[in-house]
Amino acid sequence: MQIFKIDKKNYWINELKSWLWDIAFAALLYLGCKYFTTLTDDNIVIVAAVILLIKLGDTLTQYHVNEIRIDGEKQQMTVILHSPMSGEKIKQYDVSQVTSTLSNNSGLTKYLSSPFTLHIFLNPKDTLKLTNRYGFTLATLQSVDETLKLRRT
Repeated sequence: MQIFKIDKKNYWINELKSWLWDIAFAALLYLGCKYFTTLTDDNIVIVAAVILLIKLGDTLTQYHVNEIRIDGEKQQMTVILHSPMSGEKIKQYDVSQVTSTLSNNSGLTKYLSSPFTLHIFLNPKDTLKLTNRYGFTLATLQSVDETLKLRRT
């Protein structure tokens, strides 16, 4: 059985970057509205607070992949998901129904999100998009992609 885990240090750095982007967006929105519109300061602060509350809700409730286990004997892939509010969730998939592609992002997506994305297509319609956003390194994602491709053949 092969186990692929996230790098916790990488996760916290990326989480901080994500928060900084959202705070910068809220600050730009605040300054733009303050100097270029007739909205009152109270209305502008409410809009900025709503943006940050949405980000907080998204951070606390959304599941993200913490670990991937690929068992060659049972031909199963187990995905362990984690959410700060809901805890852990475990999903299992048959490796024969899983395909994957590793793509390099370019342009603005490369800088705002991640320079690479591993797309794991799970039948019938589920898709996992793994990036370095939640702590996966490029080497780990390449290993997952290669392992899945070897198991399908």
